[in-house]
Amino acid sequence: MLYDTLEEYSKSGIYPFHMPGHKRNAKMVQPLSVTHDMTEVDGLDDLHCAGGILKAAMDNAADFFGADRTFFLVGGSTCGILASLAACTKRGDTIICARNCHKSVYNGISLLGLKPQFITPDTIPAPFSCYGSVNPTEVEQLLTKHPNTAAVIITSPTYEGIISDIRAISGICRRFGVVLIVDEAHGAHLGLFDGFPDGAVNCGADIVIQSTHKTLACLTQSALLHVCGNTVDSAKTAQKLAVFETSSPSYLLMENIDSTINLLQKNGSSYFAEYVNRLDNFSEKAKSLDSIDILFYGNDKDSEYGNIFDFDRSKLIISAVKKGYSGAQFSDILLNKYKIQVEMSSLNYIVAMTSYCDTDDGFMRLITALCEIDSGENGSFLPKTAAMPKSYTRAIEIYEAEELSKTKIRSEQAEGRICGEFIFAYPPGIPLAVPGEVITSELINVTAALKSAGVLIKNSVSGGGDYITTIDNKPFCEKNTLKT
Repeated sequence: MLYDTLEEYSKSGIYPFHMPGHKRNAKMVQPLSVTHDMTEVDGLDDLHCAGGILKAAMDNAADFFGADRTFFLVGGSTCGILASLAACTKRGDTIICARNCHKSVYNGISLLGLKPQFITPDTIPAPFSCYGSVNPTEVEQLLTKHPNTAAVIITSPTYEGIISDIRAISGICRRFGVVLIVDEAHGAHLGLFDGFPDGAVNCGADIVIQSTHKTLACLTQSALLHVCGNTVDSAKTAQKLAVFETSSPSYLLMENIDSTINLLQKNGSSYFAEYVNRLDNFSEKAKSLDSIDILFYGNDKDSEYGNIFDFDRSKLIISAVKKGYSGAQFSDILLNKYKIQVEMSSLNYIVAMTSYCDTDDGFMRLITALCEIDSGENGSFLPKTAAMPKSYTRAIEIYEAEELSKTKIRSEQAEGRICGEFIFAYPPGIPLAVPGEVITSELINVTAALKSAGVLIKNSVSGGGDYITTIDNKPFCEKNTLKT
């Protein structure tokens, strides 16, 4: 049944401007065979105690990416993030966390009983209104205020391709003796070849987690964890990976990671030269667009976004709000009329993910669709700026809130109560609210605006809809109990 559905979809003619990065382009991936679906028999090594062929493959990966030690991950970046936090902290530790981190970071905070201090990046101007870069000065200020911080964790690049100044942030963390963990799930391609900014491995991060299935030609769930320098205990990291990762790792996924790296070592320069040329040609054609904006493409100017340190141009962040279309409406038009599936839709924009496995025909289909939409009928959607709440007040820690009894109530009745669940705009899985935070009118209004624009909202306990789960025995927020 599932086979038939997937086969039908793969033959539908829908072009994938979304992950995985291989884009179903078989010539960019070494063929896999069921005869290679093995287990830890003699001669095939053991991922969680590697000393043979798997160690050699991971050592080659470390050399290719410039890390001191690299681990293959078959549970996606999620298991790497959980293991990294576990390896660098102990229960009750304070960590500094970018508010726009992925939900796996928040799950780690909850599981490990950590106390987060949030940095919320400023948003960039309309029509995109997404988070900008993490400000190194704010990292330094929080480390000064919380000198016993165990780790700093940030996401760079973001889902929208926004890159933070990792070199500056890593220098600050080093001065304070604090580990810097970078969730670079969307940046496995950075720093490898000309045309893209440096990645976090080359910029001084202590641990870097990358999803090779997002921007390289690997199968879904394939990822890497890089340890750089000697600040982090690699042996402890390996121990924690054995906790959060399956004890029966897929040899097909590991073979796929290794073969992808081998192909890039041989042909990566030419692959990426062709890729950059496709992006340049797309940008040149996008200059003709009047009412469709593309972040840092076409006529968009770098000078407009002072709170962006750098940008990963593999992401096409496209807004049609000037044409009167929300992100969800824009996405639907591309899919239903032009058979283009994008990665995600947000309030005012869509994200189209590209990779070196895209084709000239794929880019031509996209720019043709954009030009036709640009010159076509206008919609009625009015731009909105309240894409994310601007302030958060924590009454109790996340792990404390998750252990308390809860009640599901209607959203309009929840103001002033303490949230008992995660509320995500999904994708990308960045929380609008986390357990233990005070539910504000701003949160209720932002959530309602996102829903009305067609953005998918997921609640971790209640399931969403018109309800929010709140803490029972702390029904209302008392000012003298707040933790900020």
